[in-house]
Amino acid sequence: MTATAPTSLKPEQLRRACDPSTLEFETTAELEPLREAIGQDLAMRAVQFGLEVEHPGYNIFAIGLPGSGRATMIRQLLEDRAKDEPTPTDWCYVYNFDKTREPRALAVPAGRGPDLRGDVEGLLEELQESLPRVLQSDDVRRERDDIAERAMEIQRQLIEDFQKQIEDERYVSLVQTPTGWVVVPALGNEPIDEKQFQTLQEEQREEILARRREMEKKFGEVQRKVRETERDAKRLVHDLQQMVAKAEVEHCVREIKGRWESVEEVTAYLDRLARDLIENAEQFSDSGEESESSQEGVPIEEDPLANYRVNVIVCHTPDSGAPVVQEESPTYHNLIGRIEHRVQFGTMIADFSQITAGAIHQANGGYLILDANNVLRQPIAWIALKNALRTQSIRLEEIIEYTSLIATTTLKPQPIRLKVRVILLGDPYTYHLLHAYDDDFRELFKVKADFSPYMERDIEAERGYGAFIAARGEEESLPPFDSSAVARVAQFGSRLAGHQDRLSTQFGAIGDLVREAGFFARNDGRVIVTLDDVQRAIREREVRVNRPERELLSLIEEDTLTVDPAGEKVGQLYGLAVLSTGDHSFARPIKVEASSFMGTSGVVDIEREVRLGGPIHNKGVLVLSGYLGDLFAQNHPLIMSATLSFDQLYEEVEGDSASAAELYTLISSIAEVPLRQGIAITGALNQKGDIQPIGGVTTKIEGFYRACKRRGLTGEQGVIIPTRNMPNLVLNDEVVDAVRDGQFHIWPIRQFEEGWPILAGLPAGVRDGDRKFPDDSVYGRAAARLSGWARGWRDFGKPIRQGRGVGAETAAEEDEPEKPEPQGEPDEDGPEE
Repeated sequence: MTATAPTSLKPEQLRRACDPSTLEFETTAELEPLREAIGQDLAMRAVQFGLEVEHPGYNIFAIGLPGSGRATMIRQLLEDRAKDEPTPTDWCYVYNFDKTREPRALAVPAGRGPDLRGDVEGLLEELQESLPRVLQSDDVRRERDDIAERAMEIQRQLIEDFQKQIEDERYVSLVQTPTGWVVVPALGNEPIDEKQFQTLQEEQREEILARRREMEKKFGEVQRKVRETERDAKRLVHDLQQMVAKAEVEHCVREIKGRWESVEEVTAYLDRLARDLIENAEQFSDSGEESESSQEGVPIEEDPLANYRVNVIVCHTPDSGAPVVQEESPTYHNLIGRIEHRVQFGTMIADFSQITAGAIHQANGGYLILDANNVLRQPIAWIALKNALRTQSIRLEEIIEYTSLIATTTLKPQPIRLKVRVILLGDPYTYHLLHAYDDDFRELFKVKADFSPYMERDIEAERGYGAFIAARGEEESLPPFDSSAVARVAQFGSRLAGHQDRLSTQFGAIGDLVREAGFFARNDGRVIVTLDDVQRAIREREVRVNRPERELLSLIEEDTLTVDPAGEKVGQLYGLAVLSTGDHSFARPIKVEASSFMGTSGVVDIEREVRLGGPIHNKGVLVLSGYLGDLFAQNHPLIMSATLSFDQLYEEVEGDSASAAELYTLISSIAEVPLRQGIAITGALNQKGDIQPIGGVTTKIEGFYRACKRRGLTGEQGVIIPTRNMPNLVLNDEVVDAVRDGQFHIWPIRQFEEGWPILAGLPAGVRDGDRKFPDDSVYGRAAARLSGWARGWRDFGKPIRQGRGVGAETAAEEDEPEKPEPQGEPDEDGPEE
């Protein structure tokens, strides 16, 4: 009995060609370069929505694969939008004269931060010249000398009055020593030393000591008045200096304030700065000497005027629009900012002038683009980002407090108001992980923009590829592409997408191909990139990355890996497995072998038994038992033991794309029907025999073709694939040409039974009215053998009946009424003796 095999596919069904004439241009030089996203309308609409909602929390998480061009598309959209938005303020940190450890944040109009710094620097330079001059003027010096003379005169008068008072005393006298005036013992107003004092009578000594204590008490009051006079003099001198300095400082500051009248924060700071300058005017008169900072608790500074300077941390060009910042390395310091430290006497010292801005400062008032995985990999950075977005302020904290082993002086800069839209770029797994386990993420990133890895293929999409190529050429000074080259790039994009009716949006890979094709064209002296240049770029790239595949094919050619795609064998068939080296995927044929025999073990997968089978592969094997039972065990139990294995496979097996091949080999072994070894099959299977689609169908076909080519093409070789995978066929020129020449074939099937005419030249078989398969069909042969195994298992071990003559056993068996087929499956230990 012969069977009609399904028709193999025609060459035009193996890929979708792009007709250069439909592109309607000769070269990409005629096209307007691509300036906007193509094929991502829904994702870009989501991004636009997130940008237009003013409410906090509508930050954006852009999902997509690396190289999809989403970062470029989003950045382009942001830059176009930012041009028309107001430029945010500059930010400065200045000294906080009231809270020395909390530097003050000042917001000034865009571009004017350096102006404020320059104004303050100019003020200090002017005061360094003018204040010493006015403080050391003749009038001030005379007034200061007069104050000192008046104080000294009062002090002399106090001492003289006390001396007159003590002259009437017999036992004490006032003596001036290097350390000051001292009341000492005396006799007749003449001071005596200790030796003379000891020679006196005890009563006299006690009287002298008593008088001395009394006069010392009185002299202490005189000394108090002397010190008070000194303090009054110093206060008068200080008031004099402040009065003089106030006029000078206010005059200088008044000129600066006139330029900052519209900025209230700056004028308030300048007022406080002027007050401190007036209070500490004397440091300007101490020319050439180091002065200690006037602020309590602040160590000596190399620059005595450091506290008066301005630290500009963010400066924007006026009328430049909103900032668009993309931070590639979002560590905590790169993202939130840093407070630099210096070592002084074994202590880490920091001040407001050592505060530097992070990316979030630079993006404040605009947009910040971050890679989600990079942020999540950085300690504390993710938490700091969420805190900033939640509080709408940037709080710069010193991480060194928690990590340093030495003493540090810490700062707590005032928070900066934050208004920024953050766009995170990540993959679907990261998004779903954060959405499931991070409550803050759900509140802060309410907009999901899902960028597809492909777009629908139509004329406009193919022309969009041309515009993309034109943009690359303009940006990278590449030669223009002719229409045939663009058509080949479009076919490459379809191959990347793995579908005839789709184009890849992995513009990173497309851009690489365009760049490499342009290189080869220019290297050959051509000013226009042609089809041959694109073909060469594709070939050269493949050669650069396919060394493992070439070595595998060499092993096949040498027969080290057994691949013999010719002849027929029972219980053997080639499946196909995809291997990946990261930048290159290829397929290798794997021989699936099955052995079957009488028993009750069912289907035993050797890969599973030795734990080389993954869960999906194991599931596919278990499905086979359901199919076999449904097909052959309706009237009697399935008495069968069978083993399945993959020949020369030593790594873990995962996936169910070999389940159809396993079932073909298994039934072939049971029915003893040989299978054609030049035909491989890939496809998943369900319990009803439907052939289901699998992944990597193009790679698998090309892999088997290359193996067959190494072993020798016969014209009878080919691959059976699921019909549902036909749209996924994007085969290369070599395979298409081989199919056109009749050297290779590809058959699509929907049902498992359709593959038997291709593999065995026999029909699968259909039950007749008695629910029996035809004897000369595959299933008829398999059913007959399984029925025999069931009877054999039933009869195995029965005692032989004793007769009285030759032929008695036969007669007894003939006289015994026929027993019905067993309805239940025998015990696994076999029938009882």
